[in-house]
Amino acid sequence: MSLAKERHIIELIKSGDTTVLSRIYEDHREEFFLWLTKYFNCTSDEAKDVYQNAILVFYENIISGKLNEMTSTVKTYLFAVGKYKMMEHKKQSYKFAGDEKIPNLTKEEASLEELNQKEEDLLMVEKCLHLLGDPCRRILELYYYQRMSMAEITSNLDYKNVDTTKNLKYKCIKRLKKLFEEEMNRK
Repeated sequence: MSLAKERHIIELIKSGDTTVLSRIYEDHREEFFLWLTKYFNCTSDEAKDVYQNAILVFYENIISGKLNEMTSTVKTYLFAVGKYKMMEHKKQSYKFAGDEKIPNLTKEEASLEELNQKEEDLLMVEKCLHLLGDPCRRILELYYYQRMSMAEITSNLDYKNVDTTKNLKYKCIKRLKKLFEEEMNRK
């Protein structure tokens, strides 16, 4: 997947181009509303509020410099932010209703909760990959995202031999796991 389009979008927003943000808002709105109302059983007004919050978070993260490079598509980013905002909203609604416990989840909601956790973990791994820096980030991306063999990576990155590349990949994975654990503990 090429993220060149997403990089360009970030550059346009940083330069003050508001038309690109309007286009993003329009492009994903209907699908977002349908998804949110179906899986979170919310009203269209709630979906609209959450979507507007997701767009605002996307914009503010770009302007503040928190989001300089996309590791996913804009749609994936918006849906992930929207999911968290909706979950926060639902938790607040339960508290305001005087019920401190979140009701028992149905099988479908439990599956969605599991999927949400996996998405959250994936986003955290992507964040940690960027924190890891080069050459580790590059090696792991070539191996896992571009499915290159160790021989191809060795040649591509001009390493001495395949064993050197394997050893470095092993050390990088250990560092990535440690970063992931540290980030999860901070949450």
